[in-house]
Amino acid sequence: MMPAYPWLAESSQRLLALRRQLPHAILLHGRLGLGKFELAEAYVNLLLCENRNAAMTQACGACSSCHWLKLGHHPDFHLLQPGILDEIEATGSERKKSEWIGVEQVRDAIDFLHLSSHREGLRIVLIRPAEALNAAGANALLKTLEEPATRALLILVSHQPSRLLPTVRSRCHQLKLELPEFGSAMAWLAEQGVRDAESCLSLAGGSPLLAMTLANEDYQLRRRVLLTDLSSGKSAPVFVMAERYAKSDDAEFSLLLQSMQQWAYDLLAITLADRVRYHRDFSEQLHGLAEHVNLYRLLQWQQRLQQARRVGAHPLNIQMEMEDILLEYVAIY
Repeated sequence: MMPAYPWLAESSQRLLALRRQLPHAILLHGRLGLGKFELAEAYVNLLLCENRNAAMTQACGACSSCHWLKLGHHPDFHLLQPGILDEIEATGSERKKSEWIGVEQVRDAIDFLHLSSHREGLRIVLIRPAEALNAAGANALLKTLEEPATRALLILVSHQPSRLLPTVRSRCHQLKLELPEFGSAMAWLAEQGVRDAESCLSLAGGSPLLAMTLANEDYQLRRRVLLTDLSSGKSAPVFVMAERYAKSDDAEFSLLLQSMQQWAYDLLAITLADRVRYHRDFSEQLHGLAEHVNLYRLLQWQQRLQQARRVGAHPLNIQMEMEDILLEYVAIY
């Protein structure tokens, strides 16, 4: 069943077993880059397939239901994800993507669940990423979890389940996707032709699909430029760097913060345990910098980066945000 990723075999079997007594809500969670959404999509396809039977491990791909899902227009399936903001950007007419799933979106999904099925089967809502629910949206969802609709299923996909309300988590059947063993992940990446797979897998924290993304040549070039600047320690060109990244979009800014968090982790790991986990290709530079690190200030900088990641939304002025972060960085030496 499901996507052809070898590390998903056990999770797929656990989902298949749930069909015997389907819960009203399932929370799929695990690291970014494991294929959680693809697994959830395949499960939805199987549950709605009109030719399904207890022995099937994947949808038939030929019935009307499978056809509609492929086109994205199934009448009994609703995908709930961050939408488009109503306001127009000051710089033009382009509509801006929201970082959050709002309460009105959740209410629409709840209304959908309480409708009668078009195909005499389940009504399914898939939420991704579930941590994008804003406070009002999460509370609205909680009411449905407490009083679920009949013949309805909620599937929540989350990279950061700790950001969900504890009451939301507790009312879902939880299924955690584990990281594959390093060797098997490396073998799979080699089959995909990924260059410098070991370095990319380390940067991805062991997540194979994220490692494939990080193998992108453009990303690797930008990463090396950033780390070369950080290698300058207290002489890092703070204002030049801040100006360079001033026009980063949300995804680029998130990757910048992630790379700096990994840099901070490596500095701390060298100081405490003499090892490098993430940026192994910059091991020499990291060891040189670690000799001059003020441990207290390094821990403060780590907290500053964590705070920036937790905000989740694009800052109003990314250049000023970067200047602030980088000024704290040069002060750790």
